[in-house]
Amino acid sequence: MPHQAALTGCFYHSPMIMRGPLGYGGLVCQIIVMAGPTGHMRKGYVDTRDGQLHYWTAGAGPVLVCLHQAGQDSSVYRALIPHLTAHHTMVTFDLPGHGQSYDPPREYDVPDYVAALSEAMDRLALHRCAVLGHHSGAVFALELAASQLQRTSRAILSGMSWRSAENTRALTRTRAKQLLPVTADGEFLTTVWNTYAGLGGDGVPVEAMLEPYLVNQSMRLRPYDAHHAVLAWNREPAARAVTCPVLLLQGTRDMYVTGQDHLLKIMPTARRVEIPGAGAFSFIDRPAEAAKIIQDFLAE
Repeated sequence: MPHQAALTGCFYHSPMIMRGPLGYGGLVCQIIVMAGPTGHMRKGYVDTRDGQLHYWTAGAGPVLVCLHQAGQDSSVYRALIPHLTAHHTMVTFDLPGHGQSYDPPREYDVPDYVAALSEAMDRLALHRCAVLGHHSGAVFALELAASQLQRTSRAILSGMSWRSAENTRALTRTRAKQLLPVTADGEFLTTVWNTYAGLGGDGVPVEAMLEPYLVNQSMRLRPYDAHHAVLAWNREPAARAVTCPVLLLQGTRDMYVTGQDHLLKIMPTARRVEIPGAGAFSFIDRPAEAAKIIQDFLAE
């Protein structure tokens, strides 16, 4: 597993910029930097065939690639910085069509998302690392681990679910009905907020859900919803193909998680740990507890 190795990309703040051709017919800025002091975040962009992926990095030590869920962005991992970066370098991407990354030229499927991430990881020289994904981010982490066995040393699948085909079809229909139109009275805003207000864990103030709510609403401005790709993807072949150690995480108050017992049956290298009282955004409302579990798993 690589240590705090040089990352290649285009960082916002550094004056040490070299320009040169990196393929695909364009010029991009390129800089080699060391991840900053513990707890200090550096942001950058990396070119892929379809556009630029935005990412940030923080910490020192072996690399942990972090993948957020559909409808959110890399900010969901920010609260982990004080707890993980003394021993690990977090490299956290905005998925295509999310955050500050490019919009896909077509509606991606799960392998398309992973191909873009893989290309970005190659350009950043992340050839061997652990990967962490939350909710649908765990789906992308699973596909990465299954399709690139030599790249992925360990996989942490947080909030990963297993659903039957019938349950998946029902969830798809429910999601379609919940996509409310934009109206002058703002009912679409209050309806979604009423859901987000209940997603925090035990004892978490409701204002902690404000940022993920606002990020989610901004996704109305993007052309595609990655949930469609995630729900359409058959995850069983990937789950059976993974060979690296796998940790399934589950917040006990996460209303979206189901079927992890089945995942344990078909993934022989997997085990599960629950985070007591954690809700749907466990890294926001239980960062210290989640980080301790993650760090213990990565240290094995």
